[in-house]
Amino acid sequence: MINKLISVIIPTFNRSEKLILVLEALNNQSLPSHDYEVLVVDNNSNDNTKEAVETSIGKFTRLNIKYLFEKQQGLNFARNCGVQQAHSNIIAFLDDDAIPHSHWLKMLLDSYRDSSIGCVGGKIIPSFPGDVKLPYWTSNIFNGYFSGFDLGITHIKELTENDGFPYGANISFKKEAIISAGLFNPALDRRGKNLIAGGETEMCIRLYRGGWKILYNPRAVVHHLISPDRLKRDYFLEHVKGEGITKVLIDYHVSNDITYQHLFSYVRDLLKYSKKLLYCFNKADKRFYYYLRIKVNVHALIYWFKLKYKRVV
Repeated sequence: MINKLISVIIPTFNRSEKLILVLEALNNQSLPSHDYEVLVVDNNSNDNTKEAVETSIGKFTRLNIKYLFEKQQGLNFARNCGVQQAHSNIIAFLDDDAIPHSHWLKMLLDSYRDSSIGCVGGKIIPSFPGDVKLPYWTSNIFNGYFSGFDLGITHIKELTENDGFPYGANISFKKEAIISAGLFNPALDRRGKNLIAGGETEMCIRLYRGGWKILYNPRAVVHHLISPDRLKRDYFLEHVKGEGITKVLIDYHVSNDITYQHLFSYVRDLLKYSKKLLYCFNKADKRFYYYLRIKVNVHALIYWFKLKYKRVV
């Protein structure tokens, strides 16, 4: 049954306080409320997520909110649950700590100008607590680690694999495109506290190679709320392990094989970032950033060998 222009899916896990802020922002969208629905997919939370959603349903009466529960732990299980329950041809995904601008939904919808467009993503601006001082070793170069996504342009752009694809905190798809790609891969992305990612990236790669267009609209904006614990060095050092594993898993699942071509690409990137590190050793932010990029590819190499010779997936 198709009776909405767009469905918003919010997978959530133990973030009830931030989730309420997200729902409040969705209640203030410029798009008429009868044109969209909001599906909150509780991915087996053990906080008061269900109660928070029920409170929001009573508070935001103009908003069409539906609470869903997905017991299987994993972001992509939650995403797929939402996709299967959505009542529209366009599906927008929003993180449970990402606050959309008032025109967010309208900008996404306006981007689907022809039938070949399978995905539209928007700008993600990291938002730090007002009383938190950023470490001296950070700068804009770290935005990607805070799910920041900004191509520095003001016009809609069609993306290729060389550009990099939009992030999951602010991304939308045609439902038929998701289904044609076989839904989101549960072997990728968050499960509880692990730091594996890449579900939306793999989806975009499959769609792009299948002939769908991927767009970036900088006017579809969300602010991503960053918790203070993500500003510690230990977080980054743990994150790069998941990033390296993710890199290999995406290559493996997209090509259905693990190849020496993948291995050579990790070695090439390792050498590239090692060289960059040598040329900026006196700059604290770039020094730490390129060190992290080196670690990503070291972890990718280690996991490649595990996949190649032990077939651990």
